[in-house]
Amino acid sequence: MSVDTTEIDRIMDPDVVAVVGASADETKRGYQAIETLQEGGYDGEIYPVNPHADEIRGLRVYPTVSAIPERVDLALIVTPAEVVPSVLEDCEGTDLAGAVVVAVGFGEMGEEGQSLEDEIVSLAREQGIRLIGPNTSGMINVHRGLNLVGTDTVPEGGLALLCQSGNMAISLFTEAATRDGVGFSHYVGVGNEADLQFHEYLPYLDADPETEVIVCYVEGLSNGRAFLQQAREVVTETPVVVLKSGRSVVGKRSASSHTGSLAGDAAVTDSVLEQAGVVSVDRSDELLNVANALASLPRPDGLNVGVLADGGGHATLAADALAERGLSVPRLSESTQARLRESLPDAASVVNPVDVAGGTDEDQSVFVDCAAAILADPNVDALLLTGLFGGYGIRFAEQYTDVEVEAATALANLEGDYETPIVVQSAYEGFDTAPHAVLRERGVPVLESLDVASATLAAVSTYGARSRALAESSDFRLAHDPAPDPADGSISEGRSQLSELESKRALAASGLPVTPFEFVTNPDEAVSAAADFDGPVALKIVTPDIVHKSDAGGVALDVDPDRAGNVYDDLIAAVRAFDPTASLDGVLVSPMRETGVELIIGVVDDPQFGPVVMCGLGGVFVEILEDVAFRALPLTEADARAMLDDIDAQELLDGARGEPPVDRDAVVDLLIDVSRFVEAHPSVSELDLNPVLADATGVEIIDAAITVAGEERQSSDIVSVPSPGDSDD
Repeated sequence: MSVDTTEIDRIMDPDVVAVVGASADETKRGYQAIETLQEGGYDGEIYPVNPHADEIRGLRVYPTVSAIPERVDLALIVTPAEVVPSVLEDCEGTDLAGAVVVAVGFGEMGEEGQSLEDEIVSLAREQGIRLIGPNTSGMINVHRGLNLVGTDTVPEGGLALLCQSGNMAISLFTEAATRDGVGFSHYVGVGNEADLQFHEYLPYLDADPETEVIVCYVEGLSNGRAFLQQAREVVTETPVVVLKSGRSVVGKRSASSHTGSLAGDAAVTDSVLEQAGVVSVDRSDELLNVANALASLPRPDGLNVGVLADGGGHATLAADALAERGLSVPRLSESTQARLRESLPDAASVVNPVDVAGGTDEDQSVFVDCAAAILADPNVDALLLTGLFGGYGIRFAEQYTDVEVEAATALANLEGDYETPIVVQSAYEGFDTAPHAVLRERGVPVLESLDVASATLAAVSTYGARSRALAESSDFRLAHDPAPDPADGSISEGRSQLSELESKRALAASGLPVTPFEFVTNPDEAVSAAADFDGPVALKIVTPDIVHKSDAGGVALDVDPDRAGNVYDDLIAAVRAFDPTASLDGVLVSPMRETGVELIIGVVDDPQFGPVVMCGLGGVFVEILEDVAFRALPLTEADARAMLDDIDAQELLDGARGEPPVDRDAVVDLLIDVSRFVEAHPSVSELDLNPVLADATGVEIIDAAITVAGEERQSSDIVSVPSPGDSDD
């Protein structure tokens, strides 16, 4: 159920609010909600609802929502869970836009709670009401004074927070309240996402003039695919920052293929969010810092960072931290180095990182001269100032504080003059000094942690690049035209795992580059098939019951054609000993392939994001190396090339030890063909091509395994958001 623009406006910025479950008891949520609205400056109408009261805090109380004499935009329901259905039933015909259901006891509590949750969603949809929650801490429109949470520590600002944890929200509110220049425009505790889901808030927040950045704390997305689609539409104007919990290896789901076992929650989530232009962070202390920097800093043109440090230790650690985040610390031009030498002592390092070597100890304005020189360098896209800046008045002499204040003002001016982001990391950040206050007031972040400072610069630097690349990236809209099971009959036979023979036949029929093969069912056929190929052959058992055939002794390599019959018998015997119950259909005979880089290409049906393709180093060590990249389907050429660029072992792709480089175009074409194959066959839940042999002449699929879902999964469960310009006409 997609949200109507008018309705979401009425929910997020209501003029009339009903508090259902209002109470005269000051300890109850139904009293505190009214008190918070009245004392928080909310300028709309407030209607308490309670069938057993007449007046609360000077307001007339109504027995039901339907008894209120004007149209209500939003209802805050603070009744017990079992009462919520009757409240919603009463709202029939009221034109209520939305309801915030605070109560617990729904889907998070098991089967019985899920049944109750399903009931209230059904009732709400019958009445045309959208639900926030249940199991939510509430919502806040900070600039409007609409506080349906009750906390009084929410500073006003430009960050909109969508959060799946009330305690996490309180932590972020508290963190922001202790820092200058960080505040919120909206907060929504999305709760169970029973009705309104993360992606449905994005268009409103994107259009909201008070919101500069959308911040999300996510435990699980009910519809990750729709989130990707909607985020892609808004991030070019309004950055989206996501902290996704549940990132550990414990979160990896079991799967029958290499691809499935490698598709950990964090690996997939980070990759597909990046594909949508979303900034993903992996630490809670990065979330607000990154979001605030995106709201205040100019967008850099590239990933090159100049480092200005007042100590060698900070300089080296900064370079390491930036490199770990994928940023570059380039050598400064000769003219820049010459300019720096004019301001610094002979002992200073002016290459990058720049170590002032005591050159700022007695005159902190030298920082400004050095920063100006670095920012003017054509190789620099951003500046990190690291060390003690802002604390010289504490560390050395109080008289330096005034000098640093002037330097801070000048540094902030430089950021505007060069339209280049500056981030300051200072060991004295916790002392709340006057120079730091000047920087923050002017939008320059001041951070204590070098890791967080590096993450902040990385986020700002990569956000611009990702936004610019979106026009050539996937729109995440799957054109599912249901096709038959790629191996006719496997589903009807109750099998989900296709044999290698079935898998290769299906892929070859779709035009994918599969190694030539012949299927044989006895030793004589094996000898004849082997003779048809030039040179040694590979023999592999054909069974739908064993995925990793090498473990079962079901693979023989470099077989002389004359020995193919004997090897056939040996394979059958070995696999029967390994698994006497396995169905043995025969043996595949293929020519040996010995040169090239072994890749793995696969697809898994991710529970949050739908079909996701993987590419990386393959072969027998794939799960040890884990050098892989992910993207959500459907792939574009730009997505496929980005995947190859994400692989760490670039030297192998470029031709190690004198070998010619891999034909990247051929790998890209195969990735796109795989994407199209899975899109055309929605019954495919896992696809594993390992290895795929890539060399200078092209690519070839050596081994393949396909897993199909049952009939109940053949039509996609993925809900898409409307495309821009779509209408119901």
